[in-house]
Amino acid sequence: MAKRTSVVQKILVPTDFSPKADQALKIACDLAKVTRAEIVLLHTLDLPYSTELRKEKLRAELEKSAKPALKEQVKRAKSELSRLKVQVEGKLVIGNPIQAIVKEAEEGKYDLICMGNRISSGLRRFVFDSITNGVIDLSPCPVLATTDKVKDVNLKNMVFGTDFREGDLNILLRMSRLARELKSHIDVVHVCKRRSFEESLKLAGFESMADKVVAYNDMKFHQFVDSDVDEGIEAAIKAMNAGLVILSREHRSFLDALFGSDVIDDLVYKAEIPVLVFPIAG
Repeated sequence: MAKRTSVVQKILVPTDFSPKADQALKIACDLAKVTRAEIVLLHTLDLPYSTELRKEKLRAELEKSAKPALKEQVKRAKSELSRLKVQVEGKLVIGNPIQAIVKEAEEGKYDLICMGNRISSGLRRFVFDSITNGVIDLSPCPVLATTDKVKDVNLKNMVFGTDFREGDLNILLRMSRLARELKSHIDVVHVCKRRSFEESLKLAGFESMADKVVAYNDMKFHQFVDSDVDEGIEAAIKAMNAGLVILSREHRSFLDALFGSDVIDDLVYKAEIPVLVFPIAG
């Protein structure tokens, strides 16, 4: 009998050696224990505009401090996965962090990016998480954004928020395959502003299609009513005792990401549990 291939075979973990990056690495290791996925730790040296001589000197200084820290994280991950045949390596690159992470994800054909989120300014509506949010906007693969607010992450209870977008059914199919490996429960949640026959019909139709296409037994469908979608998702997270929330997002332009905000921005900013975002075509 052929061995089933995991839906997650290669995980990219961008790191700045912060506690949130450590938490992202811990989640990646937890996933690798089940999926046997390869883990690559990526640290980016973002050099400021300056003279070539000054940039070279600064690069040498940053590399000198970053290399031991990266080596230590690789060593820690290998120790965590020592009993398994899991490959772990570290990469050090120079450039804009968002561009470097997205480029590595594209060229390396990763299945998942696992990274910590960090707020870069109190003026959240204007400058929000310039790295993690930028990667979510441009990444060719799903991005799992996490904080260090919760030490023990529970991936056994997942909430998938859907607005019945094209592509959501395929995402649910992929997540069900991972859920089988993790032995996890999935709650599919739709948030509507008011309860109506039309909204109930949409959910029933989506559930019927999912039952045929996904065919995952440990999955339930729910409708939450709230005028604010992200507050509705938060209510679902609490009600379902979720350890992971899954959403889909269309790719946005740089200006849209800079001046706009959406449900995912709000949840990645506020959520105390990891948020897994799947890209879909705009």
